[in-house]
Amino acid sequence: MREVVSVASDRRLAHLTLSEDPFFHRLRPEMARDAVDFALKAGESAAHLAKKEWGRHPKQIATALNLPIIKSADPAQTGKAVLFSEYGNKPPSIILHTHSISEVNRLIQEHVLADLLGIEDVGPVHLTHELYHHLEGQKLIPGTAGFRIQTLNLGPIHLASGLPSLSEIAADRFAASLLDLTVPPRALAFITIHALNSNYAWELLGRLQELPA
Repeated sequence: MREVVSVASDRRLAHLTLSEDPFFHRLRPEMARDAVDFALKAGESAAHLAKKEWGRHPKQIATALNLPIIKSADPAQTGKAVLFSEYGNKPPSIILHTHSISEVNRLIQEHVLADLLGIEDVGPVHLTHELYHHLEGQKLIPGTAGFRIQTLNLGPIHLASGLPSLSEIAADRFAASLLDLTVPPRALAFITIHALNSNYAWELLGRLQELPA
């Protein structure tokens, strides 16, 4: 994790997330930079607004917004992906997968990572990430929908689309700002990735090092 922390800036991790977007191939390099800037600013401004309107504690914000927090102790995995939290809007609620969260917390304790990461419980990070999706979904903040790219040009027909990954980038920046994290949220995923597939973790770290800082 020391290698990850040394290179895992908000911007590098944002570019990594953007590179996984289904529309990434349509972005020119300068558009990719603009998209990352847009998403990071959206997350930061949402955090400032949340602090002003509802406070800086994620549970306090959820209570103020009448947003239920549901805890599920069942192991949660979709294919190779481990789920830590989910946001559902019908009706609005946040699900925290406590089994997955507890496993990461155990690894943090077992490998003495708390001082390096600045946290020993990743639960609030995942809760705060999902809070952003609620604020965006309920249009309580401007969000990232304003950033559009053209996806189809057919004569007089021009179709534009948003980039789904920008919401994830903004949600991570929101969590980092609201909780005053010293390590970006997505960097914490390397703990789980390394535990499940160390070769892939090193491969991902190599990709991260090559991205704009």
